[in-house]
Amino acid sequence: MIRMLRKENREKGFTLIELMIVVAIIGILAAVAIPAYMTYIQKSKLVSLVFPGLHAIETNIGLRYATQNTMPTNGMTTLAADSDTAYFTPTLTGGALEIVIVGGGELDRLNGQTIRATPVVAAGKITEWTITGTLATNLGID
Repeated sequence: MIRMLRKENREKGFTLIELMIVVAIIGILAAVAIPAYMTYIQKSKLVSLVFPGLHAIETNIGLRYATQNTMPTNGMTTLAADSDTAYFTPTLTGGALEIVIVGGGELDRLNGQTIRATPVVAAGKITEWTITGTLATNLGID
């Protein structure tokens, strides 16, 4: 007796519903990942272009406070002499250092936003700096 094997006529592949589910999942992941990535890029630009100058000015303020035992109220030209201020404008306001990001180039999206670095004094010396401002809040670094 000869047996005839019959092939099952099954097509292999994905249904339209399965493909739509995969596309929806990828869309949801992209909707979450892209804003997080953009924030990460803004933070990295801020850290590489602004924070070195900010820290140089903070160091000069700390040095002035350590040697004269008073917070500087003016002399921003002297305090910012050895820092790169191409991407921000520094000012002293009430003993705190405030910088405003100047737009153009890599930091165009952050134009006009501010960071305020306020020294915390304990036992006659600056122990830390408190970071506040619109930019600090928007990027989550406060």
